[in-house]
Amino acid sequence: MYSYIDFPLVRYLFILLICSLLFGCSSSREKDWTILIYIAADNGLNDAALADIAEMQVADFSDDINVIVQIDHSQYNEITGAYRYRIYPGEKKLIDYLGEIDSGDYNTLTAFANWGFNKYPSHKKALIIWSHGNGWYPLNRDLPPSFCPDEESGSYISIAGKDFQNALKNINSQLDILILDACNMQTMEVITEVYPYTDYIIAAEDAVPTLGFPYQIIFSNWEDYTQVQILAEEIAFYFHEFYWLEELYPISCSVLKTSLFPNLLADVSEFTERWSAHAADSIFYLSRQDCIEFNEAWGVNLPADVDIKEFFSNILEHNPPDSLAEFCDRIVANIDDCFIFQKTDEYPTGYTSDKVGAGIIWFPDEDTHYYFEERWDEYNQLDFSDTGWQNFLANTFE
Repeated sequence: MYSYIDFPLVRYLFILLICSLLFGCSSSREKDWTILIYIAADNGLNDAALADIAEMQVADFSDDINVIVQIDHSQYNEITGAYRYRIYPGEKKLIDYLGEIDSGDYNTLTAFANWGFNKYPSHKKALIIWSHGNGWYPLNRDLPPSFCPDEESGSYISIAGKDFQNALKNINSQLDILILDACNMQTMEVITEVYPYTDYIIAAEDAVPTLGFPYQIIFSNWEDYTQVQILAEEIAFYFHEFYWLEELYPISCSVLKTSLFPNLLADVSEFTERWSAHAADSIFYLSRQDCIEFNEAWGVNLPADVDIKEFFSNILEHNPPDSLAEFCDRIVANIDDCFIFQKTDEYPTGYTSDKVGAGIIWFPDEDTHYYFEERWDEYNQLDFSDTGWQNFLANTFE
């Protein structure tokens, strides 16, 4: 008497073993999420970055989520160079030491994203970019520095120069969520550069305190939401809740659903085509002057951005002609459609959160527009300039 051997099964197991040994194949299933955090901290933010990594380790999440960090330390820190870690509840494990890198080079960001999503496959993908930010403004503006500046190399990820767009365009995977943990990055100009490469963008239109996003809370609750849209909305909610409890104001964080953003771009283009010739009319001047001004952090008293929803809402409050009111109503409706979470806290008395909290747009006022005239060539490089917004601005103060 003999036992029956299933030879096809034996062959399959043998091939699987050889494949695993030779090529690193694995029969384990893909994880639900991979979250990559790109920390460009070679710029004075090193201590804040270490605090946020420590906060990530306190989070409670399952092994169905990959949390991977790449941090470029400051040259003045005791620990220098760049490291990759995998974050687990209660600990971080070193993956690799990269030596000195240029975190202000957009290719470094792309390489990290492609490496991470390939090495840690998952059904859904999130990328968090952590550093200094200042919308689309270049490094040679007095302060603050531009996006992901690297002090040692002197480089940064340019918005107008297409660095940021190329960084995301060259990632081999579509992102489900993009979080910009940097100041003043939820702008029409920045969004237009990168919205095709992610389903949701979570960012602040104002300054982000050095504490950054509340990673312990966010990562601990990440798995509670099976729908990506609800998760994105909750991340922004946790941001507001955290700073409300910390009593650090003012704060603003919103969520953009990128699939609906082209409708807003189309209406802004139609608005500028029709109304740029009338931009000097008092209704536009008064509506702009009634807006909260953004981007005057770090002691730079040259605010040049306003909330796009507030500007068009203000026009509606100044008794516009019916043809203009129709445009503004449609633009406000599109803003509400694509910015699925809008919220501000503790802005000056008299401003209501239902008008502010979506995204900002470049709009220097009569006292500061002369300073920004040197920025016209750079602004024309932005994809958002296809809307003709700069033509409207050029006529506003004639």
